[in-house]
Amino acid sequence: MDLHISSWPRLAKSTIFLGIALGATVALAQGNPGVPTLKLTYRSAWSQYQGFTEQSVTPWRQTNDTVERAGGWQAYAKEARLPDAPDKSDAKPVTSSVKSQQGVKP
Repeated sequence: MDLHISSWPRLAKSTIFLGIALGATVALAQGNPGVPTLKLTYRSAWSQYQGFTEQSVTPWRQTNDTVERAGGWQAYAKEARLPDAPDKSDAKPVTSSVKSQQGVKP
């Protein structure tokens, strides 16, 4: 390994930095009582999972009567053609300050 005199300051700085980093790591690992600790909790994504449950089947005549009272298949088709109701959230529309996205030539 060929160390020139000009590389010594860089090596010294690196050594000092490494010493500080290791010292801080050891201090944190030993549990400094003056430093508040962070309590980590784990919650599985599967904790609220509900498996498949069989639904009861209604007689087809009763189901057809229910659809007829609602207006038949045409009522469902009309409902599907209607636009979705606007969202009632307090979200503001996104605006962009980039001129090229606003139809203005750059």
